[in-house]
Amino acid sequence: MANRIHSKGDARREEFIAATSTIYPGMLLTQLEAGTVTPHATEGGRSEAMFAEEDALQGKNDSTLYTIANPVSVLLPAKGSEVRALIESGQEVVIGDELISAGNGKLKVAGDLESGETLTQVIAIAAEARDLTGSGASDTISRVRIV
Repeated sequence: MANRIHSKGDARREEFIAATSTIYPGMLLTQLEAGTVTPHATEGGRSEAMFAEEDALQGKNDSTLYTIANPVSVLLPAKGSEVRALIESGQEVVIGDELISAGNGKLKVAGDLESGETLTQVIAIAAEARDLTGSGASDTISRVRIV
């Protein structure tokens, strides 16, 4: 279960087509027309809790990139469910932090909202601490609870 995006709680799974070639498991997604998805692109903006899941049926894991025009396994977790979401590098996350869309498919701490941006929705609460502020830190999958 350690390498699965869905950790616990109720969820629905669906399949969409990748509209871009930059979708990783754990990314927050937005549905476009004609059954396609792309990383959520509005920092702090409204979003359905919709995450790219690893394509386990094809032998893929949580670090396998989806390619454009190919099927994407999508998880739609219920409120209170726990998932492993992609946290943006540069973040210091403490358990209980409110997490928002970073505007690139990743999540970030609500208090790190860029100047001039408006917070309209908290997506999740951090369920584990991560310090991604070091010089070698990269985007990291981490446990979160959907609000």
